[in-house]
Amino acid sequence: MKSRLLHLFLSAALLLAAAAAYGQGKIYTRKVRLEDFPTRTTKIVIEGNSFLELALREEIAIHWRISPYEFCSRDEYDRLRSSNNFYFLNLAQEEGLAYLILTKGGRDGEKESLKKPFEVVRMPIACFDDPSGRELVFMGAFLDIIQNFVEAAMISDKVAYGGLSAANGIKLRGKTIYLNPERADEAYLNGEADALLAVCIAPARISFDTVCYKMLISADTHELYYFVKDRFQGPKDALFSASELNHFVRRGGTVISTGI
Repeated sequence: MKSRLLHLFLSAALLLAAAAAYGQGKIYTRKVRLEDFPTRTTKIVIEGNSFLELALREEIAIHWRISPYEFCSRDEYDRLRSSNNFYFLNLAQEEGLAYLILTKGGRDGEKESLKKPFEVVRMPIACFDDPSGRELVFMGAFLDIIQNFVEAAMISDKVAYGGLSAANGIKLRGKTIYLNPERADEAYLNGEADALLAVCIAPARISFDTVCYKMLISADTHELYYFVKDRFQGPKDALFSASELNHFVRRGGTVISTGI
């Protein structure tokens, strides 16, 4: 059902883009708007010395590979954000969660879509109010997921419009899914082949708009194999449901719930 809805959404988006292009001239799909990414500088916005920012700075130097990059201050970001010559990677906090958000610069009032700003992807990484520490360990994986998404979105509008949930159709045959956090962290640190980490990110407090995220991340290649955003109304919402686990098994995966 979700893949069908994604297909319908993508078809509608492309039709709207075509209609707008007919009426206004130059309207481009997300894939086309991302074509310049490898040649543009990505500005990594760092405004302090929090643990998250220190981890981001360190892991960017190790993992960032798909475009030139420079670190910049919040003041510099404010000066440059209206330029479509740059992409920006920001640490942001919304509704109790911390995100890495990749955007393209531009002016909101521009008529040509190539010059308008847009959000490329947002990667949830932690509970902002009560971080577990896993976000520091997994920072490199989060950066690789963002880069893998951008590379795929540059060649596929289905991915570009579908977001990170485009990973949900990938087969899990031969993969072992570790639900236990300690065992999952061990697999990640050891770079175990065919091991998938079950990662849940939820806020510490509940409000009307709070959401949580559930993911499966490869321990060795840092690929994303599952990504779901759900409403968060209590701790149970941040756990993988029985239907999700059965779905993983039907996709060929083996689920391990203990620390063994």
